[in-house]
Amino acid sequence: MNDKHKLLLVGAGAHSHVVIDILLQNEEYDIIGCLDYDYDENHKRVVYGIPVIGNDEKLQEIYKNGITKIHIALGDNKLRSKLFSIATAAGFEPVSIISRNAVISPRAIIGRGTVIMPGAVINAGAEIGDNCIINTNCSIDHDCIIESHCHIAPGCALSGNVEVGEGTHIGTGSCVIDRIKIGAWSYIGAGSVVVKDIEPGILAYGNPARKIREITKAGSV
Repeated sequence: MNDKHKLLLVGAGAHSHVVIDILLQNEEYDIIGCLDYDYDENHKRVVYGIPVIGNDEKLQEIYKNGITKIHIALGDNKLRSKLFSIATAAGFEPVSIISRNAVISPRAIIGRGTVIMPGAVINAGAEIGDNCIINTNCSIDHDCIIESHCHIAPGCALSGNVEVGEGTHIGTGSCVIDRIKIGAWSYIGAGSVVVKDIEPGILAYGNPARKIREITKAGSV
């Protein structure tokens, strides 16, 4: 008898591949399928053995069929935030997915629907919000606050007491020194070294990271 909780994934792109891989290794959930915006009834796809079963319009139908647990497996912060809100409003329970190869202090806090990738380290007192991506080999040191819908890309290192505002993307291999505050919905380019606070809604990169321009209302960088 299969007594695992059934889980729906939203997203069937590249990011979902790693999420599915973690789920299959952990063997905690029975993945019923993935939803994807470009679902085509005539050209059905399978991702690592998991079928793509529809698009976002199928959420209500799936919930009514008794599937209540969900994870939004999308890399884009704005889209992930939007679908997280839609799913929770519909009654779904977002579940966090944590690699068995991550190191997380028991004194850290992880929000709902967040994924922690292999090699990530989250130290004591850190708080990770809802619906975040803490990607491969990230280091989140003590007492950092990562607000909801953020993506901390592979290989980033955040020193202690860093605050990252909602929806912010910190690019691959970036470093942030201690006590820095990065405003909401900002974008830090790959390989940056952040030594000064970054205002909300700013594209910044470099060593040291500097403001390049404001990000448009549509979120384009």
